[in-house]
Amino acid sequence: MSHSVQSRHPRTAVSGFTLLEILVAVFITGMLALGVWQVMNILIASRDGIDRVSSEFQQVQRTIMMFERDIFHAIDRSVRDGFGDRQPAMSSRANNADLVLTRQGWRNPLGERRSELQRVSWEYNDLDHELMRRYWVVVDRAQDTDEREQVLLEGVESVELRFRDRNESWIDNWPAEEPRTGDDQAMQQAGLPTAVEMTLEHERFGTIRRVVDLGGFDLQMMQGTVPAEEGAPPAEEDDE
Repeated sequence: MSHSVQSRHPRTAVSGFTLLEILVAVFITGMLALGVWQVMNILIASRDGIDRVSSEFQQVQRTIMMFERDIFHAIDRSVRDGFGDRQPAMSSRANNADLVLTRQGWRNPLGERRSELQRVSWEYNDLDHELMRRYWVVVDRAQDTDEREQVLLEGVESVELRFRDRNESWIDNWPAEEPRTGDDQAMQQAGLPTAVEMTLEHERFGTIRRVVDLGGFDLQMMQGTVPAEEGAPPAEEDDE
């Protein structure tokens, strides 16, 4: 008689994931990763945008500060240009600039053999929408005198200047009457205005208006100006 032999160890069922379950899990993981990437991308783009706006605002602040510094330190000292003709201490009638002036207080930390006076030129380039500043290392220059140029601010749509005369009237140009070439006495007597106003239109920050007092003018009477800190000169920076 034959006897069947039965296993003493019963079979155990083997469980696992089906292919469909694996695909669903991979899909969910991919969607989560995509969402995290999108959030991170938005955060990075926001940070870059904030940094860009902050950098542009710092450029605006630096430009306004340099304008204030130049105007505040302006002195009544006429100069001779590269052709030997005398030019007023401050003028908005120059051919290649919106404003030229003579200023003092040009720091000399390296002890170079030069004057502490400086001839400065401000110019708006309406083609490139840039506001530039030029200066010369000598006040009375020759034709071969080198000039140094700085692009201070980009994205500028327009620049307007006004000048306050001794009669407390605002005029569009300084001197009020253009001195004749060769009239050295008129050039020397042109003098300085009591205040200078710059209105700048920026593509991002809109209208920026600044008035700098040169003495004998109450800035608090002007609407839209900042009366604080007008009595003290702006902080100095070394020119590049």
